[in-house]
Amino acid sequence: MKFLLIASNRDPASKNIAKCIREEFGVDVFEVEKELLSITSDDLETAHYYIFLSKHRSKAGKPSLTVHTPGNLTENNEFGGNPKEVCPSDAILNTLLLKNIYNTYVEFHKLGKIGNFDVSFEVVHHSPTDLKAPTVFVEIGSTEKEWRLKEAGEVIAKSVLDTIEMIKSKNYDKKIKAVGFGGGHYAPKFTKLALSGDYYFSYLIPKYCSVDEDVLTQLFEKTDVDIALIDWKGCKGEDKKRYVKFFEKEGIKWEKI
Repeated sequence: MKFLLIASNRDPASKNIAKCIREEFGVDVFEVEKELLSITSDDLETAHYYIFLSKHRSKAGKPSLTVHTPGNLTENNEFGGNPKEVCPSDAILNTLLLKNIYNTYVEFHKLGKIGNFDVSFEVVHHSPTDLKAPTVFVEIGSTEKEWRLKEAGEVIAKSVLDTIEMIKSKNYDKKIKAVGFGGGHYAPKFTKLALSGDYYFSYLIPKYCSVDEDVLTQLFEKTDVDIALIDWKGCKGEDKKRYVKFFEKEGIKWEKI
């Protein structure tokens, strides 16, 4: 089982995390000279899982540690990749990463080693889109200060390696695996459900993206899940109708939350 950890030498957060992984844990990182969002499948070795070590940028500039599957949910491919294409996603990988990042961050914070950070999922967005194995981004946000903070790099590094060990040894609980629809970019409802231990989440689809049937089909062909969960108040009425119609046509179990 091969996990490829990918870092860009043009990304300060990526370099920070990669340095911690190499120097503190003695694990190899696959380094590239281009931006992570410029990568395609041709740039990478074949692996069972791809974990991108990355920076996160936001207008608010709030310190954050995030997890998400990459892909383009609509025709908009402003941030690279192919329109209406998503990478495969693994609900267990994504959620164990989120929980390990949260738990490690809390431990560091209690010891006074790191300041206040938000820990959350993000919804599906940006490239790459054409990889053939489950892919996830783990990110430090949201400014140059946080990207270069050694302790933030250590939190991500430890959490990534703990997650890999858990998956290799199958040391995790059996839970419901889900795709989540609705809510904002940081998926607060699904983040809370994941951290409370109720579900594993793969793709998260925000209210601001109305995905068509081609993309809906990918969301259930490129992941292994048990159910679709709809944030009923956090989803547009016309989208809810289309999604439910698709789920029922395809025999996909779904619930409101």
